[in-house]
Order: sequence, then C-alpha cells, then structure tokens
Amino acid sequence: MDKLSRLVGIVACTAALAAAGCSSNSGVTPSAGSPMNLQQQAADNAGWIHEGGVTYRVPHYMGTVKSPAPAVKPDLQLTYGGGPVLVAPKMYVIFWGFKAAGDPNKVKPLLKNYAKNIGGSAYNNIYTQYYEIVNNVKTNITNPGNQGNKTTFWADDTNPIPSHPTDGQVAAEALAGVAHFGYDANGSYVVVTAHDHSSSGFGTSYCAYHSDTTTGGQLVAYTNLPYIPDAGANCGANYISPPSDETGADEGVTVVEGHEYGESITDPQPFTGWNSGSGEIGDLCAWGTHIANDPYASKTYTAQSMFSNASSSCVHHYP
Repeated sequence: MDKLSRLVGIVACTAALAAAGCSSNSGVTPSAGSPMNLQQQAADNAGWIHEGGVTYRVPHYMGTVKSPAPAVKPDLQLTYGGGPVLVAPKMYVIFWGFKAAGDPNKVKPLLKNYAKNIGGSAYNNIYTQYYEIVNNVKTNITNPGNQGNKTTFWADDTNPIPSHPTDGQVAAEALAGVAHFGYDANGSYVVVTAHDHSSSGFGTSYCAYHSDTTTGGQLVAYTNLPYIPDAGANCGANYISPPSDETGADEGVTVVEGHEYGESITDPQPFTGWNSGSGEIGDLCAWGTHIANDPYASKTYTAQSMFSNASSSCVHHYP
C-alpha cells in the first residue's frame, strides 16, 4: 500500500489526547478553545474533525515562549509509529491576504529567502537520520538542495481571509494551495495568515501549528503560520541578537517556521511518524537556551535546535 493512500484511521493519538488538542508538548490548546462539538467529534473520530466541508486532524501546536521544552533525558529517543514522513521535502508557501493587510515587518521576503536557502543545509540534515517503512522497505528522509523557489510561493489575494480564520478555514486554504501548486506527496503546505488576521489563541497559547488533511484520499501536510511579529516576544521577537540583515522583531518567523517544517517532515500525520512521550522533534528543543543564528547556504537565520536520536540531544546540525 502506498504511504499516502493509507486509511485515515491509522493514527497514534488517542481519543483523550484528541479532545485535549492532541498536543503532547505541554498540552497546548488555543486560549479560546475549540467548540465542544468539534472536541467531541475529534474524540469520536480518532482525532479527525469535519468542519465547513473540510476534514482535518486536530492540530499539533508549538507553544509560546512561556511554554518551555521538557527536560531532555540522556536516554530519550524519538520512536517511529509506522506512518509517513516527507522523504524529499519541499516547502510550498501560501501568503494569504497580504495585499490587503500589508506586511509591516517584511515577513513575505524573509520567508521566501528562508525557503530558498534551507535545502541542503547542515540544519536540515538533522532529519536524514529518520525514515519511514512502507511494505517493509526502509527509506530515509533526504535533504534536497532546492526545497523552495519562486514556483513554490503564492500570494493568494483573491480568496478573502477572515478576521480570525478557523482551523477548518486554514485547512481549506491549504487545499487551495494544493489546487494552485499541484499535489506533492512530499510537500509541506504553509498557510501564512496576514498581519492582524490570526486564528484564535495565537500569541497567547501557541505560535503556530501543523496538521494534515486529505485530497483524493492522499495526505496533505500543512502548517498554520500566523503573522509571527504580531505576537512580539511571546513568539520570539528580540529573543537573541538577530542576524545582520534582519531585525529582532521578525526573528521569531524563522524560529517558528523551522520548528513546524521539521515536524511536518518527520511527522506529517501526527502522531504516526516520529514522536516521543514528551513531544515531536521540535517540541523537545523549543525556546529556552536552544535558539541560535544558524548558517543556511550564504544566509544566516535564527533557529531553534532540533532533537537528534544519534546523540539523544538538541542539535543545530547533523552529523
């Protein structure tokens, strides 16, 4: 069976976790919470929710600066749940509503340059130690040199963005991205919501999340990436001295997207890929002392470390 035609019922998240937001990193959920009928639906359907004509999984959240990473023990390891990974990852970035809302912190050019430079980096090489097994064949994640380019960016200014998009509306926008770019089994579809148009709970309970939906029975890994500078210090602004070509106000953008991209690559269908009792590959190394300015090709971006099974520690490069 092809990895992306697996039954949607193959999930590792229990109904109890689904009702709580399916987040093992400090139990993060939006401050406003999901309506009770959606929480009950998730509990009844192994983490899946149907809203507004779209079916998506209960999101897995990245907490704010106030939600530090768990203590990493020397014997801690991520374990494989038998699900898919993104073997040849590619980042498709959807800038939703930017034309009308403006881009005061220049998030759009920053993310474009970031996506163009991450491929082949020592940082993204961390993921190559992880793998999937399909039909008894083990395949490691690779680190292609071209994970983002001008063909993987889309400014969607025709589909109006709500003031506060629901999770279902974000999932629908991710599918709009699939319709625009075409379907890529190894794609991470990143929905970047415009300035002052974030989903409920952003900046107070979480900084971003990743989840999955389906199109034609195939898995679509996607991220809800709000306009990170709107959250200020809660999502990484002025966390450390920024790279020379950035401001402190926007350095959280690459920290948060790096976290979500790494988790989408290693666990695109939470929690069937690589996970631990304390969270996914990014959760174990979030915030705290784990932030640094890392080289990506000829550029430098602020990033958190990611968990390496090879050393049972948080690292900024591999090997």
